[in-house]
Amino acid sequence: MLPNPLRYATLATLTLGAMVSCGSVQGMRLAFTTDEMDVSAGETPFFNKFTPNPEAYAAAQRAQGVAIRSSIEGMRWPRAAILFVLSGAAAMVFVSAMRLRWPSGVQRAGLAKLLSNAALVAAVLRTLDGAQELVIVRAAVAAYEKVLTEHHVDLAEAGATMAIFSGASVVTTVVVTALFVVASNYFKSERIVQTFELIDRNAPEEE
Repeated sequence: MLPNPLRYATLATLTLGAMVSCGSVQGMRLAFTTDEMDVSAGETPFFNKFTPNPEAYAAAQRAQGVAIRSSIEGMRWPRAAILFVLSGAAAMVFVSAMRLRWPSGVQRAGLAKLLSNAALVAAVLRTLDGAQELVIVRAAVAAYEKVLTEHHVDLAEAGATMAIFSGASVVTTVVVTALFVVASNYFKSERIVQTFELIDRNAPEEE
């Protein structure tokens, strides 16, 4: 039976791999279905109804949607390639972590090394994915603010709001990448590998 720290670590890593793999597949699908994106603003959001110029915000949102679609189309193949490999690496992290938790007779020490390598690859690819996401967000913010400027809307409040999106994109990339790096270093550490080797020798049967 795995010690509690290892059990929690494998479950957390399993969850991380599943979330990133699923998100990558969705992003890859979006890269090839940009023509289906609805860039019309429709009704202005609730908070825009209290602004002095809701039409300007609706136009800005439409411009933002167009910018997002154009940015994705402009990097369609490189983005699809990165997301495809990222999805595979994250899926390998998921499967390796799942088999570490429920080995079904597989030697855990080898799985730990496989997980470590897959997590490192995922960290690199998630960084590249994050860089592409930041390009998309910045294009969306620029288009949004450009339209508001054309409508003579003060950008003080709107600019601060849109800056949050850029910051959130960077923070998300840093956090997810850091988690993959931590998982990679953790599962390749000599102490953890030796622990799994001991468990393989003493309790190889399925839990």
